[in-house]
Amino acid sequence: MDNRSVIFLEVMAAIAIVGVLAFLIFLVGRAVAQSRGTSAGGLSGRWYQYLLAALLLLVVIVLGIWQFSTDGLLGQAADWRADSRAITFFVIMLVVAGLGLVGFVIYLITQSAAQGAAAPPPTGFTTEPGAPSSETVPVTEAETRPASAGVRLLGLLALFVAFLLLNWIYLAKAEQLFLVQNLIYPAALAVALVLLFDKAARGWNVKSGAENFREWLLCDTVIFLLILGFLNLRQYGGGENGEAYSVMFWDMLYVALFFLIFWILDRTLTRFRFLAAHAYLIGLPILLLIWRAVQGVAMPAELSWWSGIWPFFFLAIIAFVLEIIVILLQGGENKHGLGAIKDAIYVAIYGILLIIAVPEAAA
Repeated sequence: MDNRSVIFLEVMAAIAIVGVLAFLIFLVGRAVAQSRGTSAGGLSGRWYQYLLAALLLLVVIVLGIWQFSTDGLLGQAADWRADSRAITFFVIMLVVAGLGLVGFVIYLITQSAAQGAAAPPPTGFTTEPGAPSSETVPVTEAETRPASAGVRLLGLLALFVAFLLLNWIYLAKAEQLFLVQNLIYPAALAVALVLLFDKAARGWNVKSGAENFREWLLCDTVIFLLILGFLNLRQYGGGENGEAYSVMFWDMLYVALFFLIFWILDRTLTRFRFLAAHAYLIGLPILLLIWRAVQGVAMPAELSWWSGIWPFFFLAIIAFVLEIIVILLQGGENKHGLGAIKDAIYVAIYGILLIIAVPEAAA
């Protein structure tokens, strides 16, 4: 089979996989909408579908960049870069995809702003500080104006992009490694512990016991994996001088995704936060694979299959599919007993796999 046929098969397989995942996202959203007895119209009723679609888009972009910037998943040479027509077509498609993504983000922001502006002013009353309980003052619209989710998200993204530009434009690789290893990861771990203690300090909660149990399992798991990510950076980050460090973007992406998924697990009430957490755990082995490929880390040839990333990857896929089944079975009911049992078994097997992988990986 020639190189063009291999590339065509890769592209068709990727389109098929993305189509199947998008269809699963549609089915999950439709099942939840039917269980609630609504059409799930509007931005607020379908935010979880947008979140899953954004995660899917991020995975597709990451895999696409890795495929076209290296030899690809199947080890085929990227000879398409020698063809000027292929390069032109690729650039045009990138521009179109970028414009579509920007337009979609603008649409989400404008829809969110329009819904906030159209919301009726609250008619409740509040007690003035220091005044008797019988004296109340009307709550005005200006005092209760909702904060735009788009603005808050763009504020975080602006700092993220500014940090990336600082590293790419000004800092050498050694300074990049110093910042990530001595500032970003330690600060992320410190904030993660603060968030965990804040979660433990809440004496009252609207969530059920099984729901809280699931959150604690997954939150502890993602924090422990963040610690392992820091150790991975310490071991393979680029030697003593740091001149071989070239994965600053992927480390920053990992830290940003960690905080996003922790916030979704801890601060939201939707059932789909557990599905998002399992999707995050699916993406972590792929992110580690990309990290090693970009950094040029060569794993030992005698390393067994059980000491690699694939057991964790396939286990996460199984847990993700089981979570979809649980959601479809229970619908919008606030029941998490079955999910709690499933997550407990998943975390236990995950820990066993880590114990199996550690001795051989450290040898």
